[in-house]
Amino acid sequence: MSQTVIYRNLIIETDTPLPTGENIEHLEAALGRQLPDYKNFLSHCNGGDMDYQINVRFPNGSSEFIGFSSLYSVCEGEWETNPYELHQARAQSEFPSAGVLPIAIDGGSSILYLDLRDGYQVVAFVHGLPGWTGLRQEDSLIQVASSFDDYLSKLVICDEIAQYHIEHFEITPESVANTIQWLDSGNKDWRSKFSKLWNDRVPDAKG
Repeated sequence: MSQTVIYRNLIIETDTPLPTGENIEHLEAALGRQLPDYKNFLSHCNGGDMDYQINVRFPNGSSEFIGFSSLYSVCEGEWETNPYELHQARAQSEFPSAGVLPIAIDGGSSILYLDLRDGYQVVAFVHGLPGWTGLRQEDSLIQVASSFDDYLSKLVICDEIAQYHIEHFEITPESVANTIQWLDSGNKDWRSKFSKLWNDRVPDAKG
């Protein structure tokens, strides 16, 4: 059964029980490293879905908001679980043999990793886009944070996502309350930016 977990002011929907000590030990043995602050996250929430984005800056100077919205759980399973995803990644010939752990994926094939080989960083493999988009086409591997907690602190709800949600969400008393809570958690200026849009769609609810 799905439940809502709030971790570091971020809202996460999860339906996976917390990992056991044996689950964590098994993953750390497979990884060849002790898990850092990410282990504390797993003690509160074992993966799930979170609708936030990070502003990824590319070597060419451009930037793009990307949401690694599906967080892997740690359990005996297959897709979007570890150590299964770790073993799948290691099947690729150039993937490191120790110290790098896939932890989340976006809606396509871009993946977020913990890299513990030399210190600690969070890196994102961002898949290139088709040429017809007119946007970046090359694949990129980019450091996005110095730790998992640092990564979480950089997550936001970008204006484009906030506006789209306000324009399209189904309005019920519960959904209005949930939307306000979610927007407050990731976009501190949404009231001033989208007050007219909000009041037009939800005239009896004050954000």
